[in-house]
Amino acid sequence: MKIIKIFKNNIEICSYVEDASNFFRRFMGLMYRKSIPRDHGLLLTPCNEIHTFGMRFDIDTVALSKEGEVLFIDRAVKPNKVRKRVDGAYRILELNSGVADELGITTGDILEFIPAE
Repeated sequence: MKIIKIFKNNIEICSYVEDASNFFRRFMGLMYRKSIPRDHGLLLTPCNEIHTFGMRFDIDTVALSKEGEVLFIDRAVKPNKVRKRVDGAYRILELNSGVADELGITTGDILEFIPAE
């Protein structure tokens, strides 16, 4: 599994994001996991809408354009929900509930994703 780091304004804000850029990883997402560590995330590419069926914890979702611009943040999404499609979205970043705010992610930010070494 590839791990990605997230940068905002050239500052690393998250060092462990799982790359879900193939069908199986996107399909499985975070389903059936009891939790993920607070400082971890999952990046679904390509993706412009999600569901939380089979999940066991609340998440924040961050919809991003191809250029990495934050288009929409959906906070504290409960399990067993379908979220609306986000126009222009190319990726969805899934984080633990509350982490988007803790990381200072806001609509309009540009996030950069770099493979971890």
